[in-house]
Amino acid sequence: MTTVAEPPVAAPRADDDWVVDVEQFEPRTSVLLADHDPISRRVLGTVLRDAAHLDYLRCVDSHRPIHEWSRLALADVVVLVVGPQDEPWSVVRQLVGCQVKVLLIGTDWSRWRVDAAFAAGATGCLVKDTEIARLASATRAVASGHVVLSPQVLAQVLETRRLSSVGSPSGPAPGEPRPPGTENPDRLLRCLTKREREVLELLADGRSTAEAAGVLKLSAATVKSHVSHALAKLGVRNRLEAVLLMQRGRAARQARLQAPPDRAQGA
Repeated sequence: MTTVAEPPVAAPRADDDWVVDVEQFEPRTSVLLADHDPISRRVLGTVLRDAAHLDYLRCVDSHRPIHEWSRLALADVVVLVVGPQDEPWSVVRQLVGCQVKVLLIGTDWSRWRVDAAFAAGATGCLVKDTEIARLASATRAVASGHVVLSPQVLAQVLETRRLSSVGSPSGPAPGEPRPPGTENPDRLLRCLTKREREVLELLADGRSTAEAAGVLKLSAATVKSHVSHALAKLGVRNRLEAVLLMQRGRAARQARLQAPPDRAQGA
């Protein structure tokens, strides 16, 4: 993150249901579904059970203590469905401590809930109405170490961070985690080479790895190498956080340009 960076997250594209850089996946992934709603368990369980390359272990009630979740020790990934009022961060930390990847599915993904999810160690956040036929692909991606995020969630996070960076009064409620990367984005981004900045700019524009490679006339492997070096320099965990940092830097520069002259000089 030599420091070895985590596998990158693909930039959002219009035809993606979530942000994920899909490459090669392990042949089989063992998955356990945790959901408090029995109807939802039945629907999602059927999707996971029928999916190729997945070994569906079983479904459990997510409101039960995890020591009662049978077959958890065999799982590579836990698909954890969370309600709007749920705060499953302690459960996520326990699962991560068991060396299990956690993919969260919910309906209410505020900026602060997304930050709390990743701070607890989750590897993905999906909107519950995401096309469930692709849930299996998201699960396999998480098992391979990729970060998975619904584009609706990413769009909301980017917008709220843009607003906060230009002086929005909104902020985390008491007890909620502060978002990562609160340092001055310009200061952090200045440590990048020109090419690393160009790569991140394109990713922040929504380009995929292949598209960025085409624009810069580089191989995809070279683009990924630049991303890995940028992640290490910026001290972020994955490509999603690097893209968010680039967006914050843009918003801060725009705010300075729009500020009154006396205020801009004092900044």
